[in-house]
Amino acid sequence: MHTIIITGAGTGIGKATAQLLSKNPNQRLLLVGRRLEKLEEVVATLDNSTNHIIESIDVSDKNSLVNFLNSEKADLSNHPLVNVFANAGIGGPNFWGEDDKWQQIIDVNLTGVYNTCMACHPWLIKSAEQGVEVRNIAITSSCLARFGVPGLTAYISSKTALMGLVRGLAVEWSPSGILINSIAPGWVDTDMARQSIQGHADMLGKSYEDMCAEVCSVLPTGRMSEPSEIASLVNFLFSGAQRSITGTTIDINNGSWMG
Repeated sequence: MHTIIITGAGTGIGKATAQLLSKNPNQRLLLVGRRLEKLEEVVATLDNSTNHIIESIDVSDKNSLVNFLNSEKADLSNHPLVNVFANAGIGGPNFWGEDDKWQQIIDVNLTGVYNTCMACHPWLIKSAEQGVEVRNIAITSSCLARFGVPGLTAYISSKTALMGLVRGLAVEWSPSGILINSIAPGWVDTDMARQSIQGHADMLGKSYEDMCAEVCSVLPTGRMSEPSEIASLVNFLFSGAQRSITGTTIDINNGSWMG
């Protein structure tokens, strides 16, 4: 049985991806997140739930990731790691001063993804030795890496840097059969998006419903994505249906950025 690791698996896109990937009885999932209670809620909704493992980890702590992957609990010696979804991330504004969240956002969104890739890499190499020819890493970036928004400098910087990380690692790792790409979602109907919309609504003295309608009105499709749509893209990248996509960022944003 092959293994897939998903970070940020407790909510939103990570949760939806776990639910979709769990439908394959020949896959076991390592679900990583900060809040154990959220992971417990997720695993209870999965198909083949006894196959899957949950672990509370802060991805900004590289030693925690390495130790988990090396553990008997992860059991990667018997269940080769074939795919990695580096999805953990935090949002919110940052402003210069004592309460600036710059470092916190960079630590999770950029360094955390780097740590995830690096901690998983030796196990992806070992999977090749066990006969797995193609392995994949998918990283969650954001459409905000494509354009600027006031007050979100740290978030935008972290998500833009992930595109560079993907290009750099693709050149290094794709010759050994590891394909690595990032996904840049636009507005997705998740807790993080709802909190952001509510924050804008509060600031402007509007209702959540009016603010949400305003957000969607500027999108060519007139709607936000569902987390399951992003999960379907991850599933395609992990499906083995292609061996040519690497080092790129795939936009899935309802037309908020076209390029």
